[in-house]
Formats: sequence, C-alpha cells, structure tokens
Amino acid sequence: MDFCFFVFQKKIVTIFRLVGGKNIHSHSRFICILLLIIFLGINYGFSSDLYVLAQADQNTLKLHTANDALGQAFNAVSDAEKAGGNVTELLAKLNTAGDLLAGAQDVLNSDNSANITSNLENVRLIANQVNVDAVNLRNVSLVNSQNFLWLTLTFSIAGAVVFVFFLLVVWRRFKRGSIRKLLETKPEVVENTL
Repeated sequence: MDFCFFVFQKKIVTIFRLVGGKNIHSHSRFICILLLIIFLGINYGFSSDLYVLAQADQNTLKLHTANDALGQAFNAVSDAEKAGGNVTELLAKLNTAGDLLAGAQDVLNSDNSANITSNLENVRLIANQVNVDAVNLRNVSLVNSQNFLWLTLTFSIAGAVVFVFFLLVVWRRFKRGSIRKLLETKPEVVENTL
C-alpha cells in the first residue's frame, strides 16, 4: 500500500517537473499543483479505505485462528473424556472461551472493532491452555486405565490361583475322609438261603 503510494507520488512529481518547467506559464503551475493535491487526496482516501479493509481482514483472520484453536481444544477435551478423564474444569474454561469468541463475533458483525483483538487473543490463549491440559489429562487417564487393567488382571490371576489351590486342598481332605470311611467299614457277607 505504501509502495504504491510512493510510486504514484513519484509519477506525479515527475509530471509536475515536466509541466512546471520555465517555459510554461504560472497558470499551468497552478493547475499542476491543484491536480497534485487532488491526486494526493484521492490516494489518501483510497489508502484509508484499504487500511480499514486490511484491518477488517486482519480481525477476520484472528477470528478464524481463534475459532480453529477453540475447535482443536474441543477435540482434545473430547479425546480426554473418551480416555476416562474428568473434564469438568476444562469444559468450564472451554465455555468461557466460547463466550468470548461469540462476543468477538458479535463485535465484528457490528463493525465495531473495539477490544476485539484482546478478546480474540484471550480466546486463543484459553483454547491453547485447554488443549495442553486436555492432552495431559488424556495421557494421565490412559496411564491410569492401563494401570487399573494390569492391577485387575494381576488380582484376577492371583484370585484364580488361590481358588484352585483351595479347591485342591478341600478335594484332598474329602478324598482322604471318604477313603478312610470306606476302609473302616466291614463288608458283611450275606448268605443266600436258597
């Protein structure tokens, strides 16, 4: 934008030097100066409009960046919840960031860009922090669930071994008792009287 202004201004100065030479009357100089002022005014008008457009585009870009960061944070919180983590605090922070983003969107839609940059920056910072916390919570939850699985598996195997051992001890005791009873009984011979 500034480069275009400089080139345009340089061309006007070149035209002014050509037209404003010693052979041209003072009336022509006045017209050249007037044209120069008009062109500079038009250039200023276009450049200020371009600045407003560039600023609006910059705010829109920041809004999209904050929205993307919030989306990534939401996905990270969802993954942490699927891993079994307690995401209550993260959801509260995510809701705060969502409210700030909605407010920034309303401000942008109303063409009032006051405090929009700080709101969008806050949204981005909160979303990034929630994203980091959610990834950490997901990792901790996965480790905890894996440890719980191994602990359950270990106790199940130990319980099964103790149960089988107890069954063998009980079976052997009943076996001895039944063999002893069998040996202690005297068989009686019954004669046939036929």
